[in-house]
Amino acid sequence: MIRPLFGLKPLLLVIGFWIVLTMVRAQAVDWVTTDGKTYHNVLVVKVEDDAVTILYENGGALVPLDKLPPDLQKRFHYDPVKAKIAAQARAKRDAEDALALQKEKDEADKLKQQKIIDDANAQGQAQATVQQQKQTQTQATP
Repeated sequence: MIRPLFGLKPLLLVIGFWIVLTMVRAQAVDWVTTDGKTYHNVLVVKVEDDAVTILYENGGALVPLDKLPPDLQKRFHYDPVKAKIAAQARAKRDAEDALALQKEKDEADKLKQQKIIDDANAQGQAQATVQQQKQTQTQATP
């Protein structure tokens, strides 16, 4: 008797996943923001007070709610006051993250430079040792 390579459960999971993806694609819509940017086959991932995180056919995006047309703003309960507060908090977090990232890059650069110096010193010491050994050998040979 020939046993199947995979059981029934994985096959059902794949079929179920395919059905869900098909349904999501069927429900996906196109968005055009007030500044003219078009997003095709939009799938909303996360809604925040100031923005909506989406997946679309070209990747992902964080779309500010104030850039959406009024019907979408209403759908996502857009409140300009809450959006302004959330946007300011996001900008502050982004600035802090950028500063932390720059510090990490600077530290990595310092470590890289120190390693270059250490390697050069080690190479110089190795060359000096080899030179001393050669001198010792030539002095020992009559």
